[in-house]
Amino acid sequence: MEPRDHSRGRKNANSQHSFNLIKGKVESQRMQILKKIDGLKSTLEIAEEMEVSIHQISGRFSELKANHKIIQITTKQIGKSRYAVYKQTGI
Repeated sequence: MEPRDHSRGRKNANSQHSFNLIKGKVESQRMQILKKIDGLKSTLEIAEEMEVSIHQISGRFSELKANHKIIQITTKQIGKSRYAVYKQTGI
């Protein structure tokens, strides 16, 4: 049995395998998230609305930010953690 690559990053085997499992959902999730971004809800609140873990969709926020579709305007404290709040850029 091969040892698993537990390193982080897009080029490791685990990341590539995981991406291949979800790549059909990525664009759909990205559009769902973009529609929910309103400058009021945090990333956690959006994840809860979508009934998924924040870890399952955090990459979509990063992609939208990298593509200049959203910008972070503040953070919101929920429990002991802080979560980003974004607004759409209109681009």
